[in-house]
Amino acid sequence: MKLFRPDFENVDEKSITKRVMRDILGSPMVIFPFMVGSTAFASLFALGLKGSAAVGAMLVGVGGMLGSAGMFLTKLILGKEDRVKKIVEAKRSREKKDKRKKLDHFHHRLTMDGDTRTEDAMQDLRSLRDAFRQLNVIAPDLNQAMIDEIQERAEELFAQCVSSLEKSLQLWKTADSLASDVAKKPILEQREKLVSEVVGTVEHMSRTLAAVQSITSKPEGDARLQQLRSELDQSLEVAKKVEQRVDSMLTSGSLQNLTQLNKK
Repeated sequence: MKLFRPDFENVDEKSITKRVMRDILGSPMVIFPFMVGSTAFASLFALGLKGSAAVGAMLVGVGGMLGSAGMFLTKLILGKEDRVKKIVEAKRSREKKDKRKKLDHFHHRLTMDGDTRTEDAMQDLRSLRDAFRQLNVIAPDLNQAMIDEIQERAEELFAQCVSSLEKSLQLWKTADSLASDVAKKPILEQREKLVSEVVGTVEHMSRTLAAVQSITSKPEGDARLQQLRSELDQSLEVAKKVEQRVDSMLTSGSLQNLTQLNKK
């Protein structure tokens, strides 16, 4: 799991630079002296000022332009990193909110199949992911490199389970559109395999979380964390294989192929 770092990796540098430039150029401390200078120059030519009045207008104009340019450079040089950080954090905050909204919408859609297991699994997955993300705080004395790896596996399992739940909903919709039980049966059996695998994965993730939280000895913890990570790897591999079988079924588009898959 990648945490926010000040090097701003994986960020579109060109778009960020443009945004920083726009923000600085729009700053009142840059705009105000520029407007004063522009107004002074405009009055110099519009009013046809001469003598000391013209010199005064010229000085004000030059001073305003130089002040604006100086403030722009100062903000660009001294405040760029803070501005970039704020822009990146705001961007990531928006992305996080968008992802949360999509998950909320999908969570609600799972009510369509009338199977409370899918709704419960989705709720548990979201809660478990939040808990795994806090492992660095919950278990600060354990091997943080291994904790990071376990967190990464948990994120991958979360994504895999969400994908499987999406396909289970797709299968339910397909079965619901069919008229005969004979046609529905092979589809619903494949859906059951997906749902059962997700439920089993949720239980495994819960046991893994509890196991990590129960580790008290660092020497013993390294070996235990290694074992738990390997078990998560295995769980992820099994979940992927189950979904791959269903994927091949979905792309075949043939009820005969569905029946053959169930016989394997």
